[in-house]
Amino acid sequence: MEAAALYLTYEVLYPAGSFAQDEVWLRDRLLHTLQLMEGQPGVTLNRLGTSRAERMGAYRMLVNEDVSFQRLLKPAAQTVGEAVARGQAGEVALCVHDRSEVELSHLAMSGVGPVGNPECQGFFVRTALVVQADGAAFGVLGARTWARPAEQRGKAKSRKQRPFEQKESVLWWQALVEAEERVGEGGRLLHVIDAEGDIFELFSRSASQGYQLLVRAGQDRRVEGNGGKLWASLEGLPVVGSRQLHVSAQPARADRGARTARDATLSLRYGALTLLPPERLGGQPVQVWGVLVREEAPPPGQKPVQWLLLSNVPIESVEAAWGAVSTYQKRWCIEELHKALKTGCRLERRQHQEREHLENLLALTLLVSVKLLRLRTLSRTLPEQPATAVLEPDEVQVLRAMAPQLAPRMPPRGELTLGQALLLIALLGGYMANPDKKPPGWLVLWRGYERLRDYVSGFTLARLLAAPPPA
Repeated sequence: MEAAALYLTYEVLYPAGSFAQDEVWLRDRLLHTLQLMEGQPGVTLNRLGTSRAERMGAYRMLVNEDVSFQRLLKPAAQTVGEAVARGQAGEVALCVHDRSEVELSHLAMSGVGPVGNPECQGFFVRTALVVQADGAAFGVLGARTWARPAEQRGKAKSRKQRPFEQKESVLWWQALVEAEERVGEGGRLLHVIDAEGDIFELFSRSASQGYQLLVRAGQDRRVEGNGGKLWASLEGLPVVGSRQLHVSAQPARADRGARTARDATLSLRYGALTLLPPERLGGQPVQVWGVLVREEAPPPGQKPVQWLLLSNVPIESVEAAWGAVSTYQKRWCIEELHKALKTGCRLERRQHQEREHLENLLALTLLVSVKLLRLRTLSRTLPEQPATAVLEPDEVQVLRAMAPQLAPRMPPRGELTLGQALLLIALLGGYMANPDKKPPGWLVLWRGYERLRDYVSGFTLARLLAAPPPA
């Protein structure tokens, strides 16, 4: 197994030959635009870079009729798959799947459909993100966009009568197959999905193909044994342990109330189960293992935190059951990725009039967002690594020069470490480094990195001005 790379650079993600021989321009333009967007992730194209040539080059690439979302993303996703096969993301990497909406009601855009309530228009994106055991985002293994036709709205009641291949839920299965094919080596991925992935066909097909799953239960399925129902079967098992788990605050939504941040004490139950197919389907039962964690004494007015997880990977000990809970917690990384697309990269505020052009931009923002999220996690898990392993030399030099001003009590000595560099970037983004302050989040790091890139641009210009004129 190869050691995990600190970061798959854009040059590694798009090696020479990623595109056709007569399209060398596309790789060159793509790499340059990614570098520009990394320093200015939320700016519009007409403000990107420092010259009109850079802005026009990025624009022409995104609107080129021969360029598409999949064409831009596929070489990078294939590189990630090959790295996973070599073990660079760990012996078994997590492949976290999630769906998000891109709401574009403010635009008169063709090719979009309803998202959320009937008044909202846009499209959906489903992403497969490789996450390491330490929670660090490793790379995008695949993504797909689609829009729901307006005429399909209101037909949810008839979905149970439709074949699986004619349902939107088949996209979950297609994402698993695509990810496994890109890795090309069985047993390297554990697919982690929230309650949207609680689909019987997903379990049955994964069992036949040898795909590994960890899914949060979204419905009370039929199971063999006393009671005949999933939740009752697990609730009837004895509590075998308890642990404290920090849960973050959540705002209220239409389908749930607000949740306060707290350290919740969770009880644990687990056991083997046999899922029975829905009566309408027929077919063979599927062997799974269930893990139920529940907050037995929530604060007044708060719903208890509880997860019921299903996996086709054997869970035969208390430690393995807690391990499944810990693994599912790392699914939050993909929520942050999709939030970074909307808040950091401001994807929904763009003014593109063609859906295809915005999707091309989405492909690039996915890669930029992964780098910044990975940078944050590595600063916590590998703080003593040299900053140059992830940051550009000019970025490190600027941070070192600014350290006495940003953190006069903590000036870095010798080689700047990754942990020190991320603290300085956070301070640039407005982070208050109080002793009782929690670590900086991705949004403050995002702001700090944007400011750092501005300083690096000034540093580069000053260096050019100080250089002797050519003879």
